[in-house]
Amino acid sequence: MPALDPLQEDFAPRGTAWYYATLHLHAAPRRQLLALQAWWRAVRRIPASVSDPIVGAAKLGWWQAQLRGLDDLQVEHPLLRELQPALREAPGATALLRRALDTVQPTPPQARENWQALHDESLRGSGSVARVAMRLAGGRDAAAQEYAAELAAALETVALLRDVGRDAREQVVRLPRSVLRGHGLSEHDLLELRDSPALRAALREAGAQAGERLGRARTLRPRGLGRAGRAAMALEHMGRALLQELDSADYALLSQRISLPPLRLLWASWRAGWPI
Repeated sequence: MPALDPLQEDFAPRGTAWYYATLHLHAAPRRQLLALQAWWRAVRRIPASVSDPIVGAAKLGWWQAQLRGLDDLQVEHPLLRELQPALREAPGATALLRRALDTVQPTPPQARENWQALHDESLRGSGSVARVAMRLAGGRDAAAQEYAAELAAALETVALLRDVGRDAREQVVRLPRSVLRGHGLSEHDLLELRDSPALRAALREAGAQAGERLGRARTLRPRGLGRAGRAAMALEHMGRALLQELDSADYALLSQRISLPPLRLLWASWRAGWPI
């Protein structure tokens, strides 16, 4: 497949999960999904990319203004210009993006109290973006939307596990406080990168939680999604495969960040095309 255009690296760098998840889609929806994910990556990077919360708030405010401009064609950023025609044909999509953006704070994320609080936030953030992605891919019924949102929230838990060491080195803790307390740990233990049987047990609990969430998402997956569901199903396969790799490493995740190699991602994308 030829390169999309000079914005390719802004869309999805070759080798990323989204690059492979959308590989077998038609050109137009693929461009739209890659642009949407690139936008979500860009706004979520803001808290980690600035040292002054006032600057972070200003950047987020600029993005809010850009989203408002989608309705009257006053859009400057190339990613949103790319998305604008498709979003205007998907009722409610812009409101969902605003809802997702509202979950991004100008400071790095703080740990939530428990799994339910974290899940609810993921549904509002990544779940809202996933609903838009499903609409752009052609899955506009309520069942497809719910599946996409639940899957995105489950994949957030997998990503939390994958990134736990990197986050700790950046002085960020996203494991719920109740999980840490339940294993006799504090946020300080993570920030000091103290590996221990108690921490491994906490991460194992997080792995079980991620598996349960992926399982719930699968039960919500409607039959007959066809091509509209291929990207979501590919990401689901990738999430399960990555979770297996984290478990195989016995959750030794403070000193390494485990990811799937390109061939595994390609295999997951191909499997998503199997009829179900």
